[in-house]
Amino acid sequence: MKNKIFPYILLVHVVVLGIIALLDLPYGGIGTASCQWDCANAYGRIIQQGYDRAPTLAPYWLGQANWAFFPAFPLAMKGIIYLTGLSMPNAGIVLNALLLPFLAYLCYLYQNKKYGPVDFRIYILFFLTFPPTLWLRIQYTECMFGLFLMGMAWSLLNNRLYMASLWAFLLCLSRPTGIFCVIVFSAFYFFNEWRQADKARLPDRQLDKLVPSIVNTLLLLTAGGAGLSLFMIYLYYLTGDSLAFSHIQIGWNRRFHIPGYWMLYQIQNRSHINSVISAILDMFVIYKGFQKKLYVEATTLFVIFMFAFSSSLMSIHRIIMANPFFFMIVYACLMDMNKMARNISIGLFFVILMGITVFWSYGTNILY
Repeated sequence: MKNKIFPYILLVHVVVLGIIALLDLPYGGIGTASCQWDCANAYGRIIQQGYDRAPTLAPYWLGQANWAFFPAFPLAMKGIIYLTGLSMPNAGIVLNALLLPFLAYLCYLYQNKKYGPVDFRIYILFFLTFPPTLWLRIQYTECMFGLFLMGMAWSLLNNRLYMASLWAFLLCLSRPTGIFCVIVFSAFYFFNEWRQADKARLPDRQLDKLVPSIVNTLLLLTAGGAGLSLFMIYLYYLTGDSLAFSHIQIGWNRRFHIPGYWMLYQIQNRSHINSVISAILDMFVIYKGFQKKLYVEATTLFVIFMFAFSSSLMSIHRIIMANPFFFMIVYACLMDMNKMARNISIGLFFVILMGITVFWSYGTNILY
């Protein structure tokens, strides 16, 4: 069966990507149609001229800078451009098209081993037609972030601490929320090791057996911190502000308030109601994750959600729903349905994916 899984992933991936490419033809092709917002305004500037030394005076991005976008994804795109000569938008599509099958495979392996058994046919079909995979295919960092996250999770599940630390390092070079994921996984890893020692009823004189677990936990935290610190050191050298990636977001009205403030603000101003609805859906799915006993996954989502929810509702749908753990919780809920309801749900999600692809390519702001 193992020999059939990856070819099946590639088959479904190519078919879905081909349909999306056909839908994008009227809008200039998949590369041009999908390269909007962060792709055009941030990643394009990073690849063409590097990180800004000061906020730009360009009319379309006045007072903004691209410091909030971590370097792993644009560097990988730049490598694709160098090797293939593709344009920046097409290089981003190619990069995520290469990464997505491996992300789907890792998600299957992880959920099958930890919560299985899992039918790979239904799992992969649902994963690759799940509506938030739109952001795993276009020129955004979600696919790379998800791959690094699942690499860390899979390595820890198999007790491969050095590999997990490498993934943690890369994870924290891809997005600022990576460090929260590393902290959550480190805490759960140490808690599990401590619980196993407690079950073994180790006497005090043998507690030194926990020392390797402490060292491993610190290794994981250090690796994640090193990835974040590397970018912070670069920003300090470039701008004199190591936290420029956070400070520049004030210009996007991203400021920390008590949880719920931004939701009430949007409701009172009757703006970005789509983000309010998304936040409610996110909270419901996270709750279902705890109910389904996917504790590590639900806690990771909860921590990321609270960080985003307290600073702004901007892009909260993408930040949470495009996380692989969000899919895992939805899949666990899907498996509680009867076969007919499950098949109808998968078909409905595929139609929604096609619909939001057209919305995105058309340029509607509802998905930002």
